Amino acid sequence: MLKKIAFSLSFMAAVSSAHAIITSYGQPAQYGISASPENWYEINPYTWEVFTTYDSDRYFSDGKPSFTSLSAEMWSSGVLEGKMVSQATAFAVLTDRRALFGGDGYVDLGWWQPTESKYAQQFVFLGGWKYNITKYFDLDLGGNVIYSTKKVVGPGLVGMGGELWRGDVYVGIVTDKIFLRPFVYFHYDPTYDSKKYQAGFSPIIDLEPYTAIEGLALESQVTFAYVDANRWSGNQKIDGKYWRNAYAYIQVESHLSYTYNKSFKVYVGVGWAINNDGHGKVGQGGFDMGPDDMVWGGGGIGYIF
Repeated sequence: MLKKIAFSLSFMAAVSSAHAIITSYGQPAQYGISASPENWYEINPYTWEVFTTYDSDRYFSDGKPSFTSLSAEMWSSGVLEGKMVSQATAFAVLTDRRALFGGDGYVDLGWWQPTESKYAQQFVFLGGWKYNITKYFDLDLGGNVIYSTKKVVGPGLVGMGGELWRGDVYVGIVTDKIFLRPFVYFHYDPTYDSKKYQAGFSPIIDLEPYTAIEGLALESQVTFAYVDANRWSGNQKIDGKYWRNAYAYIQVESHLSYTYNKSFKVYVGVGWAINNDGHGKVGQGGFDMGPDDMVWGGGGIGYIF
């Protein structure tokens, strides 16, 4: 098995959310793929070629490298979709990526664990498929299911009921072949009847040429997003009606990471987020929306099998 670090600074999905520095969401296709087309305008036919072989070995392995990792993190605040949903929060995620129908199939199993019991734990199942559809751009199709131990509204806010189960489907375009590694995503969550639009950049700077330390890197992420939900509290009505909510947010994160022997990784980082959804008890029914401007820090460790 080829061991390789997947650097993840993609912003959280509608779950998705549970952000981890080693995860699958938002990353370019790497495993189970063929060489990209030579010309920028060509569509890669490899996945169709694999599908038409009717060979299960090629469908699910194709003799190509795979990737499995386990990571654990601790952050001073839990911030999802521009919202602070908990104070000090631990997060663990198991990630697996391997060949699937000529592309990169992936699964993430995550556990979001606030240190205070008044907040909700969240268990995340995220899965999808990536494909280097052209020379410069990769297609990402996926979805997630999230279970919260308390009823939540939005990305995980407690105190006004809401839903225990939620999830979304998404489609995105990502690339690591253009400066700053831009990405765009569209999400739809049927539980909240919510649409989310994301765009941003996730540059990675190799610091070895400047420090002579092999494996040292600076990973940053800037995300701009807009959320438009017709039922932000799910099927629960507040003041006799569904909670219609829409807001924009910006989230910036930067992590200093060190990878040893391509297998063990440690990292520390800081984050900042801002939203235009108001702060304090300005939500429907006097719900406390939390801060609209927040800073947090933390770090974690990861092991790549």
